[in-house]
Amino acid sequence: MKNRITIALLFILTGLLITLAPTVLFKVCSTEKMKMACYYTRGAEIGLGILIAALGAVYFFFENKGTRIGISIAQFLNAVLVLVYPLKLIGLCKNSEMDCRVKTLPALIVLAVVLGGTAAANVIYLAKFGKTE
Repeated sequence: MKNRITIALLFILTGLLITLAPTVLFKVCSTEKMKMACYYTRGAEIGLGILIAALGAVYFFFENKGTRIGISIAQFLNAVLVLVYPLKLIGLCKNSEMDCRVKTLPALIVLAVVLGGTAAANVIYLAKFGKTE
């Protein structure tokens, strides 16, 4: 029960932070006139953050060990996507002094590592010690 609540709260909190990072906490570049790559990355990260938080909420309600392992694997893959969107798929502004490169990217990297580490550790924990509650 403790694992389920703790991990669910960590997933939800990380998802909310990923949603807020490019919008409120570490805003991407102002793109009112011209939509740059960071504008589209922000949209992708918002969607991923909502998905991560929703999977965290779903995780709380499942007692089956296999289902919780599956959700944790999905969260690990979501962490990879959090990194891949700004680094490879969509990208950010080319100028290394822009806000999206200086503030938003490091925040997303830290959040992705936290999410991926939590998910991977949870898969290992559940596989070795987890019980169906």
